[in-house]
Amino acid sequence: MSADHLRLGVIGDTQHYRDSEGRLCALEPVVLQLDRWAALFDELVLCAPLAPGPPPAGYAPYRAANVRIVPVPSGGGNTLREKLSMIKLLPVWARTTRRVARDVDGVHLRCPSNIGFVGILSTWKATSRRHGFYAGVWRAYDGEPFFFGLQRRLLGSRWFDGPVSVYATRDPHRPNLEPFFSPSFTEAYWEEAGPAADTKIERLGQADRSGPWRFVTVGRLTPNKNQRTVVEAMAKVVAAGVDGHLDVYGDGPSRPELEQLAASLGIAERVAFHGSVDFGEVMAAFQVADLHLLATRQEGFGKVLLEGMVHATVPVFSESPLADEISGSGSRGLVFATDDADGLAAHVTALVADGTRWQAMAADARTYTASMTLDRFADRVRETLERGWGVTLPDPPATDR
Repeated sequence: MSADHLRLGVIGDTQHYRDSEGRLCALEPVVLQLDRWAALFDELVLCAPLAPGPPPAGYAPYRAANVRIVPVPSGGGNTLREKLSMIKLLPVWARTTRRVARDVDGVHLRCPSNIGFVGILSTWKATSRRHGFYAGVWRAYDGEPFFFGLQRRLLGSRWFDGPVSVYATRDPHRPNLEPFFSPSFTEAYWEEAGPAADTKIERLGQADRSGPWRFVTVGRLTPNKNQRTVVEAMAKVVAAGVDGHLDVYGDGPSRPELEQLAASLGIAERVAFHGSVDFGEVMAAFQVADLHLLATRQEGFGKVLLEGMVHATVPVFSESPLADEISGSGSRGLVFATDDADGLAAHVTALVADGTRWQAMAADARTYTASMTLDRFADRVRETLERGWGVTLPDPPATDR
């Protein structure tokens, strides 16, 4: 079947806004990826929450001209009490998502999310083409929200009639599960980042190990993102005699606690909290950083790892199902046990002392990301849908964004 008149519905909780020019906006990394989906279809119909704006920092407009939105009310929360409070929203979510599914030729369900969960059920038999995307951790874990696990089990069951993209290695017993990745940069950007990355790689191997060294952590400041472990490790690194500085990008409920922690550990002057910034500023931070420290407790993929690696910024990050793949078993990143500030600090001080090893890891990290671009992401989307849906989609066009 030709893709000439195929329309895709995208169902999920992704918050959207209108900017001052009336353009539809969402978190920039999400926009960058959905623009690639839009290039494969005649129309992309979003079914998601919409607020008037202005968009917060880190949001950007879609470039694709064939994107429109069918708004639904937002509702969040993972506790039973929060779920009960959303009961009144379920009928409108179910009606709207099913209507969208009937009006398009296929649906892309973004999970885990409240609206995505309803969409898993409401779109059954409403369209013959469904694709699931699970952005969370593709395994059970202590403290996993019940409805996260339920969505994971539904998408992974034989009942779900379509391919499902997951952040996990391939399972030969479940061929409908497609290992996926989450990029935010193009091949063109990768090329542009080359000269500065090469300069960094050369500098990391220098004989003088005195520094100063710049470390960075990026993410919303929450207990799950666990920046507390990073700050605690930073104090240990400084105590070991390393001249280092930590830049913290992101905002959230844990910020006051983290600022107080840095002060109590005597490293307030070595930790800078920058708050929420746009995507360009994050990438600029990775360009000048020497190491990327990430201590998330539960992580699906962690696109920020790739964002650092494209700039030859080696990641030192906590365990996850894809940690071995992303780290190259230690050839391009180092992994520590979640909440182990001592382990994180030990990795940092070891790299500072061993420029030859650090230099080789930075070069490998940079090389790895050459195959993890938005361009390759678009190819994988097309290949997955063609195989799972039996359609023929166009080759995604090259783009500089």
